[in-house]
Amino acid sequence: MILTFAEMALRDIESVRAIDEAAYPNPWSVATWRKELVAADRLHLVALDGDAVVGHAGLLFVLDEVHITTVASRTEREGEGIATALLVRLLTAAREHGSSAATLEVRAADQRPQRLYTRFGFRPAGIRRNYYQDPADDGIVMWLHDLDGDECGHLLTDLRGPAPTSTGDRA
Repeated sequence: MILTFAEMALRDIESVRAIDEAAYPNPWSVATWRKELVAADRLHLVALDGDAVVGHAGLLFVLDEVHITTVASRTEREGEGIATALLVRLLTAAREHGSSAATLEVRAADQRPQRLYTRFGFRPAGIRRNYYQDPADDGIVMWLHDLDGDECGHLLTDLRGPAPTSTGDRA
């Protein structure tokens, strides 16, 4: 599998929404995505297999920190490392932006993404009671401190792995 990565564009919204409809009980609307894609303090990436969007991830820049807002891949492609590759690229971009820490919320019942984030050095820092609805669930707040440190840089290099992947613009 050779994936390419690009900044999400308006043309990707329907593909991303299809992924989100399978992944999340309340996916973002087209209007929300349109706002996200033009906001200067956001970064959204897509993972492409050929021309097909197979995953996406996004973040919000807040001063010297970032908030990971979304990470998802096509359900039939879970376990292929797509979310890992996207998160490597997001956090690398955050480091290049000068960010020193990253945070996110994850469903308390959702063990798979918690394991993913833990591999990147995120650690639980608190609980937001009833943060998620439909179904109701607590949100675990996780933080990655020292995003700008050498240890995190080495970890991102290791997690990127030797797979031939690229990031670039699409025609």
